[in-house]
Order: sequence, then C-alpha cells, then structure tokens
Amino acid sequence: KYMSDWFVPFKYNKNSYIRLFCFHYGGGSASAYREWAKDLIDYVDLIAIQLPGRESRFSEPLLDNISDIVNELSLNFHNYLDKPYILFGHSIGALISFEFTRTLRKKAMQQPKSLIISGTKAPQVPLKRPPIHRLPSPELIQKIREYNGIPRDIIENKELMDIFLPIIRADFCISETYSYYSEPPLACPIMALGGLNDDTFDSQDLLKWQEQTTALFQYELLPGDHFFIKSSYQKVINIVNKILYKEITQFVTLN
Repeated sequence: KYMSDWFVPFKYNKNSYIRLFCFHYGGGSASAYREWAKDLIDYVDLIAIQLPGRESRFSEPLLDNISDIVNELSLNFHNYLDKPYILFGHSIGALISFEFTRTLRKKAMQQPKSLIISGTKAPQVPLKRPPIHRLPSPELIQKIREYNGIPRDIIENKELMDIFLPIIRADFCISETYSYYSEPPLACPIMALGGLNDDTFDSQDLLKWQEQTTALFQYELLPGDHFFIKSSYQKVINIVNKILYKEITQFVTLN
C-alpha cells in the first residue's frame, strides 16, 4: 500500500469500509492517536497525520504556516481516496483539517463524509488573546503550563524542553498567524467538541462552526480543559465511533 511520511497508519485492514484521519494538536505528534487503534470499531483504518519535525520526521524542518502544510498534504492524498473517509483534528489539528478540506475542494478532490472538530474556535472568529509564539522561552513555558497539555516532568526537564520548544513555537505560529478567507461553507456535516473548562477560547465561538457547513451541525461539550480528549477519552471515542458506525452502515446498505 502507498505510504508517505505524512500518513502514519495505526490500524489498517484491506477489508475496512472507511478511513479516519487524525490531526494532532500543537506540540503533539501522530502518536497522540496510537491508543485509538484498540478502541475504534472494526472495519475502520486509523491514519494519523505526522507534521515534519517530530518523531520519525524529527530531522525535517518545521512548518509554521497552514497553507504549506495543507498543500503538501494534498499532493499524495489521492492515494487514499479509494475509500470514504472522515477527518478528526484537535486544537491546531482541527484548523489544519478544516483548511485541508477546503484545499481538497479547490482541487476537486473527494470530500470527507464528516469533519470532527475538537478544541478550537471557529476559524472566522478572530484571535482574542495576544500571540505567544515569539515570547522569550521562560514566558512561553509559563503559558504552556496554563494549557495543561504537557506533563510536568517534561516541562521541568531543560534538555527535553530545548527539543520541544521550537516545535511548540512553530505550532503556535501556525494558529496565531492564520488568516481566514471567506469561502462557501462545506457540504459535509461538522461535529464540534469542546471542553467545559477550556479557557483557551470562548465556548460560544465553538458553536460558530455551524456557519462552516450547509449540512448537519452538532456539538458537544465534555468534562475537562483544553485537553479533554485525554480526560474525557472514552466519551470522545464513543462520539467518533458513533459517526463512523453511521457511515459504515450507510455504505453497506448502499452497496
């Protein structure tokens, strides 16, 4: 099967009916989704997106703007279009998955059956907090603590933070320098997930994702802060499985 550095398969089955592509959060990597493989329903391929500069791509230069990322990603994506697919993204991963869908549409490529957006405001809503990607390292580390996404033992390990900080800077640069261009809404359903105690953005701005689709819009607020996908892991998996199951049953019925 065709593979590229961008696409990391954690669950792959020639008899699968649908593919789930997962986009990692800022400072993260593809392996954020490794454990999903055991908890997703059957007949689903799980493929995580790996941005350059991390894990197996550690030696590659980091990318810090969305258009470079989605253009590179779309180059080889036609190799995966032999089956229907769904996109899931958390935080900057959600923003990337959204812009990736719009790029595929511009290239007249098959659209996802559904877009599952997690932990980020709607793209048309301006950034309300001051950018942090250019802060000196001590201040940047303090801001990262507030996000509660990186374990304390890593934050307090200087050698590890020397490796992590450039990645985190590049990822914050992606979201903080992002400029939204108005285009027609997407035709695929959007499910937006948020954390009840996520103070990185206003939960009202999660609901504005509705403006980005002409199809079904749903949202759910789950217990937890910005990283509710860890603290409410089982709830997130249940929601994703429900959407996958619906698509698989439709596919089997039609075929």
